[in-house]
Amino acid sequence: MKFFFLLLLFHVNQISSQEKKLDSIRDLLENYSKRDSNRVNLLNKVTLYYTTRDISKNQTILKEAISISKEINYNEGLIKSYTNLSSLYTQEGNYDKGLKLALLAKEEQVKTGDINGLVYSNTTIARIYSELKKPKKAIEILKQSLSLLKNKPNSNIKANAFFYLGNTYLSLGSLNKARESFLEAKKIAINNKFLLGVHIANSTLGVIETKRGNFIEATNYLNVALKFYEKNNQTNYMAHTYLCLADAYKGLKKFGTTNNLNLKAIEIYKKQGNLKNLERAYFGQYEVFELEKKYKKANFYLLEHYKMKDSIFSTDKMKTIEEMQTKYETEKIEKEKILAERSTEIANFESRKNRDLFLGSLIIGVLLIIASLFYFSTLKEKKKAEIIVLELKETQKRLALEKQYKDSELKALKAQMNPHFIFNALNSIQDYIVLNKKSLASDYLGKFADLIRNYLHFSNTGFISLKDEVYNLNLYLELEKLRFEEELQYTIKEDDTINLDAIKIPTMLLQPYVENALKHGLLHRKKDRKLTISFLKTSNEIIECVIQDNGIGRKRAKEIKSNNVLQHKSFASKATSERLSLLNFGKEQKIGVKIFDLKERNIALGTKVILNIPIIKI
Repeated sequence: MKFFFLLLLFHVNQISSQEKKLDSIRDLLENYSKRDSNRVNLLNKVTLYYTTRDISKNQTILKEAISISKEINYNEGLIKSYTNLSSLYTQEGNYDKGLKLALLAKEEQVKTGDINGLVYSNTTIARIYSELKKPKKAIEILKQSLSLLKNKPNSNIKANAFFYLGNTYLSLGSLNKARESFLEAKKIAINNKFLLGVHIANSTLGVIETKRGNFIEATNYLNVALKFYEKNNQTNYMAHTYLCLADAYKGLKKFGTTNNLNLKAIEIYKKQGNLKNLERAYFGQYEVFELEKKYKKANFYLLEHYKMKDSIFSTDKMKTIEEMQTKYETEKIEKEKILAERSTEIANFESRKNRDLFLGSLIIGVLLIIASLFYFSTLKEKKKAEIIVLELKETQKRLALEKQYKDSELKALKAQMNPHFIFNALNSIQDYIVLNKKSLASDYLGKFADLIRNYLHFSNTGFISLKDEVYNLNLYLELEKLRFEEELQYTIKEDDTINLDAIKIPTMLLQPYVENALKHGLLHRKKDRKLTISFLKTSNEIIECVIQDNGIGRKRAKEIKSNNVLQHKSFASKATSERLSLLNFGKEQKIGVKIFDLKERNIALGTKVILNIPIIKI
């Protein structure tokens, strides 16, 4: 299991020196309601209490501290609140929010010369880069922080930087360098008699031993640390140590102990709403059940893992974060350039002033005044032109981003539809295996592989020829026919006037509707199941696709679904609806869908779906 230990937060020296006072600070805060700098300081200090117990409470606390700081113009409290909240967002996996606050704090810390604060902001930024799979950039930033602290050999914030450096090396698989960094941090913690830091170092050393395969030595490190966390009721550290121990016991093949430890961690993270670490805990459970060959349980936890992963991370987020960092660095360079230009202008002005004083000429003075007026008038007009250009560029950028957002959202929806079908097919294969129908399982798996290969081939193009779509539908229906144990008759008809090779339609547009016909209409019909798919070219720009079944009808299907105790929320219907909205966005000719219930004398005879699809012009 990939592991990132919960490391020390800002001002860790405060944790060591005030551990016994944190309870009294919490009580003092409850009795102090005045919205001033004292309350801001108390709010920031009390986050240290919840950091090791229930970190989910800190967001509300820090947002209040930021609100009060802005009200009373308390800049020092605002910066401290930003740094603490940025660390919290990063811990939760909200990297874009965390980076934005860290950059705001860093800008102010550079101005005020706050070395400790600057190191902490750098550490948060480095941690985000490490999570985004850019460890080299993270290591570069952390080494810069350590160079700032070279004159502070026993500083706890230096230990904090070593912890994150070791953690980044750990993500790269550089176990020796990681161990060296953690030992440096541990040495500082021992010198400062900082017990929490010592045990965190032991925990990380236990992780390294697990990765080296020294599982017994790893459990020795981790169990000692766990006793300390449990004694001090530090639930965050307890949860992370449960995951580490679970990994070590998994290596010892003690799967029962591993499951219990993972479940303890999951319980804590659920209470805290910590999605990032909950995702890791779910994946740990999946790995254990996979090793035990308990595939249904493994599949359940793998799905939970992907749900958490989708909630906290996406390509759009990563792009936003990179753009934010680039913007910060660009603005910094521009500010330095402006400062240098101003310095040059001041030097030139002083030179002219001395020359004018030396000459003492009234005529020169008058000319300088005229030149100054002309200069400022020109500068004013130039600035107006620059503002107009900037506004135009911002408008163009906003329109481009809107289009990019729609395109990326369309790709994300399409990527979600494929796993939906894949999991249904894999469940069918699993059922054949369980029922010992090896021949059927092999046949089903072979055709399933061909179908997935075709889907992957067209997944990035966004469109597919009608000939390939008909072929894929045939292959898909052959798979479903196996699942229906041959009790399914289907027909695919094409108008003779249609050039199947030349006509393109959106990829994976028709399959969800065919799936619905099978799943909700024909599945509950006992025999004589029939499905017809026909294609008709109604004009030079429109293809009409009709999907008709003789199933039980939508009304009866809804009744069966409502009576099912374990109701499953249909993903395909929602995804298909959202996808159609995106495909139709900004288009003059839109994809039209009509659904008809077929009846005779109030008796359901099936369902008909008619799709009018504009032909894609390439």
